[in-house]
Amino acid sequence: MSHWRPIYLNKNKLVSQSAFTLVELLIAVAIFSVVSIAIYSTFSSGAGVLKRLKNTDLTKQRILLKVERLSRELRLQPACRKQLFTGEKTKLSFGAIKDSFPYRLTYYFDTPTNAIKRVADKLNEIIDLDGTVDANFHSAAVIFLPRVTDLKFSYLYLDSQKNAYQWVNEWQQDYLPQAVKFVITTEKQKYETTVYLPRN
Repeated sequence: MSHWRPIYLNKNKLVSQSAFTLVELLIAVAIFSVVSIAIYSTFSSGAGVLKRLKNTDLTKQRILLKVERLSRELRLQPACRKQLFTGEKTKLSFGAIKDSFPYRLTYYFDTPTNAIKRVADKLNEIIDLDGTVDANFHSAAVIFLPRVTDLKFSYLYLDSQKNAYQWVNEWQQDYLPQAVKFVITTEKQKYETTVYLPRN
């Protein structure tokens, strides 16, 4: 019996020497917590930056899609016996086919909402029996592009007296201009597009 007793005590000593104390355990937990918080904050800030970048890209893509839609509608406007094309600095109206029916589309910059709005009026509702076109809207305006700070249209024509092409801010002629240029300005960027119109 006396022979086994020292070995048993030595085993207990080894076990007691290799175990963590409560203070050491608390220090380890505190260090692990600090490191975990640092890693989490780093990843969360990185995820926030990535999310903002994705949103910026999506915003730019949405604007480019709207620009392309307006350009396509201008290029595909049908020939009309009554000229529907009228242009101002911040407003543009022209003929279009929508759902197999002739419409007058109007795009304009709405200052109170900082948005480009679109109005689609059926031709049979805006043209009288004598052929007069009503300039007023007969349909509700819908937001075409939000968060816009400015919209400017300009119109290209050939000045026969100067024998040169000129840009003007208004168009009230009974024929189409050579081209329409529109500049959409947002808080971060400008989008400028020139659309050459079909010749009637």
